[in-house]
Amino acid sequence: MKGSQAEAKTYALKLLGYRARSRRELEERLRRKGFSSRQADEAIEQLQSAGLIDDEDLAPQLLRYSIEYKSFGKNGIRTFLAKRGLGRELIDKTLSNHTLEIEEKTAAEFVERKMRTLQNYSEDIVRQKLWGMLLRRGFSGEIIKKVIDSVRV
Repeated sequence: MKGSQAEAKTYALKLLGYRARSRRELEERLRRKGFSSRQADEAIEQLQSAGLIDDEDLAPQLLRYSIEYKSFGKNGIRTFLAKRGLGRELIDKTLSNHTLEIEEKTAAEFVERKMRTLQNYSEDIVRQKLWGMLLRRGFSGEIIKKVIDSVRV
């Protein structure tokens, strides 16, 4: 085991200085650094009571980031939020306002950006590549088909 509870808190603050993190992310990082469960829990409780850790506040930020910068579909967002340490109930609540229109718009914008790099390929290859790219980003088959069918290759 490593250090004191104060050192655990200092390390957690350092991690939060880089980017916002969920409670579970901080717990994992503190444990990996060698702090005991008790030290990590106490440090996290202090930071949570100070308002520096709030998963409810973090979830919408991550949702916006995953749509605007990562171009993820609903399943991709679900995976991204889970990897960032958010619970299933919070993820479901966060995604409750994520409509098919938002997902379709995100997919269409992604395809529009990718079409610039796919201009030299045949139509079949472009469709195949786009399908794979969108599927890996977590879009449903229904959305992928709709967006790819609307694209002129």
